[in-house]
Amino acid sequence: MNSLFSITLNIFPALNGDSILVSYGPNEKKHILIDCGYVRTYNTFIKKELVEIANNGECLEKLIITHIDSDHIWGALPLLKDNQKKFIEIKEVWHNTFRHLSNDSEKEEDISNKNEKILKKILSRGYFNNEPKNGENQISAEQGTTLGALLLKGDYSWNNDFNKKAVCIENKQIVNIDIDSQIILLSPNKEKLDNLKTLWDSELTKYDLKYSKEDGELYDDAFEMLLTWVKESQAKGIQAISSNKMQIKELLASVPIEDKTPTNGSSISFILKIKEKKLLFLADSHPGLILKSLLEYQPEGIINFDSIKVSHHGSFNNISLDLLEKIDSKVHIFSTNGNKHNHPDKETIAHIVGRKSEFERKLFFNYKTLNSEYFNNEDWMKTYNYSIHYLNQDNYKINV
Repeated sequence: MNSLFSITLNIFPALNGDSILVSYGPNEKKHILIDCGYVRTYNTFIKKELVEIANNGECLEKLIITHIDSDHIWGALPLLKDNQKKFIEIKEVWHNTFRHLSNDSEKEEDISNKNEKILKKILSRGYFNNEPKNGENQISAEQGTTLGALLLKGDYSWNNDFNKKAVCIENKQIVNIDIDSQIILLSPNKEKLDNLKTLWDSELTKYDLKYSKEDGELYDDAFEMLLTWVKESQAKGIQAISSNKMQIKELLASVPIEDKTPTNGSSISFILKIKEKKLLFLADSHPGLILKSLLEYQPEGIINFDSIKVSHHGSFNNISLDLLEKIDSKVHIFSTNGNKHNHPDKETIAHIVGRKSEFERKLFFNYKTLNSEYFNNEDWMKTYNYSIHYLNQDNYKINV
């Protein structure tokens, strides 16, 4: 790769959430923003970077919101509100909401006053809030303040890479950005999105509601807000259990049980290929589908990536032993402060470093957590050939 051509990953400290800015190129750089964490993430970190990008005469090639979860999308709301005056150009947004899941053949009906009242009641509850307040204002739950509503209001190019349909592998697998870079989509597929729609339909029945195409925007808003609450109820109890006295060999004896939550399964996950470099972004995806997609991408042998963003903040439910036999990298990235579900799980870290390797695996954390410190053990690092790195020491940036 040309010495002037650089790739930088900015792993923003997004509390227990995700937000990554990828910047690459020689002089005039390309930029891709993957998720936006929380409001604080945007106000403290993302906004400053975007203003600098705009001042350099550059833009966001893609804004990718991987799935509907408050720790991934909240920061996108103030971003899109601030960007009503278009302080930065966003060429394309990837974000799946209800309008991308509905079937064109579904019966059209006028929305009833009863349904409208129920939908607005759902909206009044707003997004599930697991962000520490610290004096910050709550995000408004009024109609028209959701991510989908703001994208419509701003007239963004929204899922145009997929002909305005869902971002899923059946609709398109490879999206070229320019001559040097492309995205290879790994997740979701139609089945995962159908599971999400089934979940939504089941939630609607609890309110004695059925879908009306005539007021899709209202359903879009309710869909986004309600699913953050559903995701929270699904997540309870789904975590690995390990003591503070276990050795790596004991942790390696544990076997992951795959996450089945439809919201995580709907995650947009992909390979970003930049010249000869391959970066793997797993969002909160299900390992079974990722493995299937990777076997189609490269049937034989291990795929060595230049970086791997570990799925779901290092949850043991979002890796599999078969997937770990297929992928590897010198750079593994964990995005979480560990305050929710105690991620990353010890079992996940153990299975990543416990494989035989001819190179040192560098584990990058954007926060120091109990479980990251658990592996900060000189004997283990020497035996298993890995090292621990904290990104606050490098302004949260990694050059790959």
